[in-house]
Amino acid sequence: MTEHDEGGPQIEATLDRMTRRAGQIDLRLRMTNRDPGRALHYVAQVRAITFDDARNTFVVQLSDEGREVIPGAASILPTFASIDPGDTAILTVRVPKQIVRMRDTGTPAAEVEVDTLTIDPAATIKVVVGWSDTAFYPNPQDRDHDPSSVATWERGQVRVAVPPRRRR
Repeated sequence: MTEHDEGGPQIEATLDRMTRRAGQIDLRLRMTNRDPGRALHYVAQVRAITFDDARNTFVVQLSDEGREVIPGAASILPTFASIDPGDTAILTVRVPKQIVRMRDTGTPAAEVEVDTLTIDPAATIKVVVGWSDTAFYPNPQDRDHDPSSVATWERGQVRVAVPPRRRR
């Protein structure tokens, strides 16, 4: 299933194949540029993975929108790819079978507590890919390579939901 933002040039994404391997899940996405006259560019690297407890959904972000920048941490720009007008490209997204997240304890603690979450077949995986109709060029005056500049570059997002595997 594909969801996308309305208006302007569009990238359409569909799940071509999902392969579960030892320690990771490979999602092969077919990315199609529906604009007949302009190349479209997209983020081609996982930027964050979050878990929505209420929906049992892992959200795999190839986008910097809404991503928290940690002061003092290294900010690395993602890898980008492009699709020629009217063409199709394959994007392989590798997702670890387990993610670790800091536990929200509600109160300050002396030690950080973490949860280890396994992406099991009963969970939904939602992939969000940021795209634009212009190539991304970092500002050479921005020495920190602020990831928020990638978020402001994005013209839209395409989303692909990978439903949970049905039990037999």
